[in-house]
Amino acid sequence: MTLDAETRAHWEVSGWVRLRAAVEPATIDDLRVAVDELTAWAGNDGPGLHHFEQTDHGPRIARSEHFADVHPMLGRFVRGPLIGDVLTELFGEPAVLFKEKVNYKHPGGGGFAPHQDAAAYRFVDHHISVMVPLDPATVANGCLWFATERQPAPIPADDRGRVPAELVEQLTWRPVPARPGDLVIFDSYAPHYSETNTTRQPRRALYLTYNAASRGDFRRRYYEDKVAEFEREGDSFGNARVRISVSDDFLGKPVSPPR
Repeated sequence: MTLDAETRAHWEVSGWVRLRAAVEPATIDDLRVAVDELTAWAGNDGPGLHHFEQTDHGPRIARSEHFADVHPMLGRFVRGPLIGDVLTELFGEPAVLFKEKVNYKHPGGGGFAPHQDAAAYRFVDHHISVMVPLDPATVANGCLWFATERQPAPIPADDRGRVPAELVEQLTWRPVPARPGDLVIFDSYAPHYSETNTTRQPRRALYLTYNAASRGDFRRRYYEDKVAEFEREGDSFGNARVRISVSDDFLGKPVSPPR
């Protein structure tokens, strides 16, 4: 899969692009089955790193990550040629996996404040992420919103790792709905946010993040550092907000993992 001239031009102007119907329906079905297996792991102390949140409907899983080495199907997909070819084109060289996650966003699940991913991604200063929707992503269930103005570098974040409020008001924001089979690709400088899922259905999506291979492979170090930091500082901010990321941009409510 390669990018046509119009798509490439959009990427250069905005720092994000949506590719329609890029993933075969059968692959989406396989990914849904695999994510169901991750959910089962999360409820039974299985492999991977899992985070939970409190919703109006009770405790729900918010995120699973660090699974590419222990789930064969997901490992093949996230390191496979479908995404790899596009990333090679955008980076100008092969890419390596930096981190991988599933955001579940169950009904009532929290969104994310405006932020750049660069504030939370250490060791390399530029990344590209690929969102793979497993359910339709709509404005009502909390799809991504992107700033229309491309940012060429990290914006100095506030003390919570977010885009400062005064800049949020200056930027123009656009919702980017997506359907299963689409890919939404964005770099770590692209300001974005999402809102609470106000529907009755979950809005599951894979978020796969890569860096240029010439910059090094930091995936293992990233997860070692994240686990150590969470063990040291806990998974909430004084029990005021749930912590699922290195940055404090998640708007979910803290909860003890259900057992």
